[in-house]
Amino acid sequence: MQYLGKVGLIGHPQDMDMFRGYIRHLKPTKVYRDGLLLKLFEWTPSYKLMDWSGITFDGSRCMDAVFVMVPFLPEMRGTKLRRIIDKIGDALSICAEEGCTIAALGAFTSILLQGQEADVASKYGLRITSGNSFTAALIVESIEALARRFGVELSQSKMAIIGASGDIGSACAACFVDEVRELCLSARGLTPLEELARRLSAAGAARVTATLNNAEALTGARFVVFVTSAPWQLASLNDFEAGTIVCDASAPVNVRTDGVLRPDVFIFHGGIAGLPFALDLGFDIGLASPTTFYGCQVEALLIAADPSLPHSWGRGNITVAAVQRYRQALASCQGLNVAYSQGSHSYTETDMDMYAARFGVAAARATARSQPT
Repeated sequence: MQYLGKVGLIGHPQDMDMFRGYIRHLKPTKVYRDGLLLKLFEWTPSYKLMDWSGITFDGSRCMDAVFVMVPFLPEMRGTKLRRIIDKIGDALSICAEEGCTIAALGAFTSILLQGQEADVASKYGLRITSGNSFTAALIVESIEALARRFGVELSQSKMAIIGASGDIGSACAACFVDEVRELCLSARGLTPLEELARRLSAAGAARVTATLNNAEALTGARFVVFVTSAPWQLASLNDFEAGTIVCDASAPVNVRTDGVLRPDVFIFHGGIAGLPFALDLGFDIGLASPTTFYGCQVEALLIAADPSLPHSWGRGNITVAAVQRYRQALASCQGLNVAYSQGSHSYTETDMDMYAARFGVAAARATARSQPT
């Protein structure tokens, strides 16, 4: 079997609940106060958590991988920025020492190094990716597939993208601007949002609007994509109209469900890849199955298998062309697919058929309401 080398996957817990789960995994009989846990986490350096060997997509070529934990939570970035950046550097050093040739910076680890991409890659001698192109490819692929399966016409629909001015959000917006009737962009900063809206309006067919009001963006939207860097929840499941498809690709997730799903709103954890092998860390990392993993880190595995694939490294590099390359890789890579899940629940074919039937009824009612009397 041809050996493709070793890949570094770098990540961190998404929220306090995930961190508590990790501590319970390490010390099942111990109970710690949250304040003490946070202090211990703050003091802990980055470290290798897991090795995997013999990872293969096609049975003829294989690679090894290592997962490196960066001990911080998203809410720490405002007060412990210098220390966190140092920890990310330590994680990259571990990857280099382990013999990795490429490393994926998952979630907030890539955001905190924006603007330093060239220096970081040179310093550690690694090819580095944020994984944003493949994440966007998974989102676009999933939305189009669900629209077909549920019988919801993209060309007749409003889509809202929350977090639209970020790399993933702007790439998704550029991919959908010719597919939907209306594209409503929402984010925290109005100037970059309006600039993006003007650029997309000039390039695409959809009516493009920009707002800082998430509730306004959600009104009338049949498709909603969350791709923010906000470490808190921005919406609840009750905020969506019946017949809405919601892709929450933020980490941590932005939509509060309290573990209860709505039969008339399809919500799923976006940007997650289904794999032909397991990448099990042994504790809850916010995924429904060990054979699913975050697209941002799977991108590094794909680059190891095909070095011609573009690296998602550096702001503004997540182009429509790059997303299309990863959609082609998704289609051609054996056993690789879009995973549909929410929390610990993986959607079955029966679930999907049920939603398709209900969405068909909702679509018929929406069409009837729009007809003149």
